[in-house]
Amino acid sequence: GSLSQQRFVTSVLQNCPEKVEAVCRELWMKSWGPEDSTTHSVEDLQLVAHRAGLSADETKLCIESMKSPAVKAQLKEVTEEAVDKGAFGSPTMFFSKGSHEEMVWGSDRFDMVANIYGL
Repeated sequence: GSLSQQRFVTSVLQNCPEKVEAVCRELWMKSWGPEDSTTHSVEDLQLVAHRAGLSADETKLCIESMKSPAVKAQLKEVTEEAVDKGAFGSPTMFFSKGSHEEMVWGSDRFDMVANIYGL
């Protein structure tokens, strides 16, 4: 499952928001990049955090916060919002251009994202 990764990203978002993009990129690369490896254990998440530029203290804080009520509540809220918007798989991404919002599903759909933004 991906619950540990989702909680870790949510914890990073709460505690080190400036690092969340780098953490997501490193999770993606470790999971689906050349390593094609797991990211479920604390050791996996520590490696991801290190590669994303989190300090040892930031990493410890984010890992300890993963099971906090605040992280669980925010993740539940975001999950409910995604379901309400029609998300049904992973990755599901929502992109806005003006008042128009587009849902894109699947990592092979980045060409659609480029089209939305005229790239």
